[in-house]
Amino acid sequence: MFLSNKASKLRIREAQNARRNRQEIIKALADGQITRRDLFKWGLFTAGGLLLWKHGLNPFVRRAYAGVPTGFPRSPLFGVQAFTQPMPRFDVLPRNAIATLNPAPTAEANTTQQLLNPALEGVRPGDTGPIEGRPPGPIWAHQEFTRFPPAVAVPVSTEGAKVNTVYNPGVPSNL
Repeated sequence: MFLSNKASKLRIREAQNARRNRQEIIKALADGQITRRDLFKWGLFTAGGLLLWKHGLNPFVRRAYAGVPTGFPRSPLFGVQAFTQPMPRFDVLPRNAIATLNPAPTAEANTTQQLLNPALEGVRPGDTGPIEGRPPGPIWAHQEFTRFPPAVAVPVSTEGAKVNTVYNPGVPSNL
């Protein structure tokens, strides 16, 4: 396989590495270390026996490091200056002190059974449940909890969508 005379040194080095990688596969096949079935299972060969279009095996496949993920050129900006307007943020959730949390945060999961609200669907009076979903034990504990303790409490809950509501009356509806 041939590359253009104008190819960069990096591109030529990648092609040489691809050739070496292909030679290693051929040698392993010849020595009986691997079989064609192994190559199919690994996804390196197609049903027609062709080597897949994969970086490291084909010199024409461009490397993906620091490139656009799709491999296509970047979208044109049509003269627009980047980042000239502030980005609206969804920062309407209240920030509270850690002392407002009850019970206080712990490194390990708090598995103390708590009475559930009977007003919730499917909950009978007297039903209990854990406070959080982490499994118990030190292996599931927060890393560096003592070194980086929680600094702020942000109360968040989830629920179904509601019609004709705004998330914060103080924020314009166009945001």
